Amino acid sequence: MTTPRFVRNSALLLAVEIITKTLGVVFFALIARFLGAGEVGLYAFALAVANFIVIPARFGFENLVQREVGREPATTRHFLWGVGAVKGLISLGILGLFCIALALTGRQDLTILLLAAGFTVMFSFMEFLNAFFRANQKPEFELAVRLLFSLSNLLLGLLVLYAGWRLRGVLLVQLINVTVAVIIGTLILARIAPPGRCAWHWRAVRGYVVAATPFAGILVSLYFSNQIGVIVLKLFTGSTEVGYFAAALRLFDSLTLIPAAIMGAFLPIMSQLYVRSVGGFARTLRFTLKCLFILSVPLVVIMAILARPIVVFLYGQSFLPSAPALQILSLPLLFSFWNYACTNVLIARNEEGPLLRLTWLTAGIHVTANLLFISAFSYLGACLAILTTQGIFGIILYGLQLRRYLRVGGLVKLMASPVLSGTFMGLAVLLARDWNLLLSISLGLLVYVGGILALGTLSREEMDRLPTMVASGPSDLPETAG
Repeated sequence: MTTPRFVRNSALLLAVEIITKTLGVVFFALIARFLGAGEVGLYAFALAVANFIVIPARFGFENLVQREVGREPATTRHFLWGVGAVKGLISLGILGLFCIALALTGRQDLTILLLAAGFTVMFSFMEFLNAFFRANQKPEFELAVRLLFSLSNLLLGLLVLYAGWRLRGVLLVQLINVTVAVIIGTLILARIAPPGRCAWHWRAVRGYVVAATPFAGILVSLYFSNQIGVIVLKLFTGSTEVGYFAAALRLFDSLTLIPAAIMGAFLPIMSQLYVRSVGGFARTLRFTLKCLFILSVPLVVIMAILARPIVVFLYGQSFLPSAPALQILSLPLLFSFWNYACTNVLIARNEEGPLLRLTWLTAGIHVTANLLFISAFSYLGACLAILTTQGIFGIILYGLQLRRYLRVGGLVKLMASPVLSGTFMGLAVLLARDWNLLLSISLGLLVYVGGILALGTLSREEMDRLPTMVASGPSDLPETAG
């Protein structure tokens, strides 16, 4: 295993997520301040509907590419043009059917829904290209493409908001920006792809669809686990409540993409290790879990204690009802980091079948929890449903999968130092909660990092070897990583 590449790629992908998601949160905050909770709720609803109708176009192709191309980079061109053609045909069909359905219903928000669907389809193509960059361990190109999209999205979106184009203008700009990013990303990938044979025929198409089917089922269940709350909430309440929930959920979703970035480097490496080195597989898993705990704990503390000033800082006083929603969502954030690692272990082990059954089970739990909690607690109920689902999903995943690699004692050992450091951080942030928001966060992080170092969370060997691992030269993870 080439550990330096894994650590370097994880760092780059983490930087991608932090930069682009920060820009995304800023963009969403501008929308909230310009348009208010009502139109923010409509925006969230349109994207939730669009993400649902685009599921067939996604079809789990990203996970398939990361696993298969990660194992054999020479198949990049074969998968790019073969799977890309299938994805394109599905996308055209889905958009056509959606247009017909909207025309028959005669909805007043037809333009909003169509623009959201077009944007979501093109965004799925950008994610598809990013899967190839990750599989080829070239995250710097993903950084370039996503940064281009995020910056242009923010700048042009701000212009149309000031021009008074409101939500239609925002979605139109997003559609144009993501289309440009997809074109540029395709050109880059075609240039850097390793030499390889590219054959396109119906038997290959059928093979792609069959291979991706378990991932597609997982994708559908994850939709119901992650986004169905917006649609259920819209059925029970109005757009304003959806807007309050969406404002909190936007921050939660942005933070959950931090583990997604790490897993982007983790999955190709773990797919290789699964067939080459059981010991390396287990050590890399423990090391990754340790890093995920270290990253997630301070985020939970900040969200739980500073929810009110964070909401006011980003969205303004009118969104204060989003603060208790953000506090509830701080707890499932910890579970989400854990669950990303567990699901990627199953994918790396070619166990999409059990994962599919498990995600469908939790999807059913999530839909049921939404129906029960939203009817009783409105938008706060949608947050409670996320907490319930993420917690049950994490417990089941550990019992079925990770227990063979990490005993309860080892898990407690991994968590102990970050949790204790997070407790000290929480006390510091609680005392400084009336200070300037950035000062409160800075003080808390300083206390947390000091606790992590003082408690020896990362062993001396890991600390000494980490710079070398990032820089160059093949090396294995230290035995003390667990």
